[in-house]
Amino acid sequence: MGNGVPGGGATERAALRRALSELDARLATNTERGPGAHHRLKHLVERLRTPAAAFLRQELEHRLARHVDADDSFARDRIAHVLAGACGAAALPALLRARVSDRNDDGDTLEPDLLDLFAAWPEASLRLVLGCVASDDPGTRLVGIWGLSVIDFGGTKYFATVADSASDPDPRVRADVMSTLGSIFGVGNPPRALAILIAGTRDPAPEVRGAAVAALGSSHDETVTDLLVARTDDTDRRVRFWAAWSLAGRPGLHVRAALERLAADADGDVRDAARAVLELPTRSL
Repeated sequence: MGNGVPGGGATERAALRRALSELDARLATNTERGPGAHHRLKHLVERLRTPAAAFLRQELEHRLARHVDADDSFARDRIAHVLAGACGAAALPALLRARVSDRNDDGDTLEPDLLDLFAAWPEASLRLVLGCVASDDPGTRLVGIWGLSVIDFGGTKYFATVADSASDPDPRVRADVMSTLGSIFGVGNPPRALAILIAGTRDPAPEVRGAAVAALGSSHDETVTDLLVARTDDTDRRVRFWAAWSLAGRPGLHVRAALERLAADADGDVRDAARAVLELPTRSL
């Protein structure tokens, strides 16, 4: 991975510009897409992933933003990969911005490139990720929460920062907090994580309730079981769907009655989930 230090003379710079122009042309050609496309472009991408190409940073960032705006994840990932290799830590802001528009990472290298940069430059990465959490833009805050869950694995240092976001005004952020606290990050403070997830099941936004109910599936507390049973009557189909799965393996006649009710739900996905759960073995107390 590059260290962002410009290098090379005029001849090398000219060669790198030609390589970038060729990459641009091939990314714009539909025939370069499909099976084997990654391999066919690999020589150009790797040719540009050198500190000597750091002088192209601004041009690469403009290309990256254009591909993100065009929702072209294939081209986005090729340019992001070049930018990360050529510019190192200096590429972090642009790659984090790119992830704002595509948090599902429907390409194949944007997230791994960010993870590599996090590992190589932890201090710079943490500073930028904390800045994302404090952003006025909810999409950027989502990226910040994701970044903290990666950098602070297990929530040993920044649990409170993520937990405080459970009161974020944007329901997408609150839902993401629920999912994060239901992961290994929640071990940073299990009692507070559980309390937040329980509160999340009563959130006015259905996506938050659904995320909280899904996250509570790993908790075997009787209070949680009763709460999940109550959520089987939720007005939102997604919440009922996750309630069914989170009740999997839990003992109790009230649990079975709730699942049998969901097995006759008006929504097909809810019915399928409940029927599948009813066929699973019940855990012993």
